[in-house]
Amino acid sequence: MTPWPLVRSVEDREEVDSTSDLARALLLDGRSPLPLLVRARRQTKGRGQGANAWWSDPGSLTFTLAVDPSAFSLKIQHHSRLALAAAVAVVGAVAKHVSPKRAVGIRWPNDIESGGRKLGGILPERVETPHGVRLLIGIGLNVRTSLDQAPPEVRALAASLAEDASASAEGLDLERILGAILAGLASVLPRLAEDDPSLAEQWAALDLLLGRAVRVDLGPRILTGVGAGIDPEGALLVATHRGTERLFGGRVLRDV
Repeated sequence: MTPWPLVRSVEDREEVDSTSDLARALLLDGRSPLPLLVRARRQTKGRGQGANAWWSDPGSLTFTLAVDPSAFSLKIQHHSRLALAAAVAVVGAVAKHVSPKRAVGIRWPNDIESGGRKLGGILPERVETPHGVRLLIGIGLNVRTSLDQAPPEVRALAASLAEDASASAEGLDLERILGAILAGLASVLPRLAEDDPSLAEQWAALDLLLGRAVRVDLGPRILTGVGAGIDPEGALLVATHRGTERLFGGRVLRDV
């Protein structure tokens, strides 16, 4: 037994390069019961979407959950929606700590935003192991993060729960928030496997790009249009002059 919802084994470190890299190594070793929680007080080489790095300090919550998808009846078509399902769990855990004046929701495909600034990120990964396919859900969340110590490019875009006057010291306890997120994941993973339409309705309701002008880097081209929602399969809908496009990949560009 562990003190956390959902998980069966825990690897708790003061400092690692990346919780997801450590989780991957433990999965390949195959001796840790799943679900496995890998947590660190500090990451020195945290990873974000694509080639992006994730900066954190001791006031940040950084962890990776490793799961066997078959244990939750998750099929391959569900893997692309994992970040959105996890985002629903994260928002559910932190929304009460954010002022109603600052909307908290999902910036597709895997960011949590509050007041137009990045509060957290989710990095899902698929790992082929000798024991079968495993999934990693890497989560970084700015809780008591001191953004004045962050690099300038991070300070310009990031938000922290501690900045909100409505957040109490007790409510921003990292252990409590971690427990709330894990409890949320324990709820959303079975719902994802069941294609529960109410889960898709939740991530659609949290879509912060809806009705906003967006530019999406698709590699060979930049798509420009207006956010038209996130569909039940996890695709971003973008209304353009040629019609509505469904995107399963790409990087939504930020205007700073």
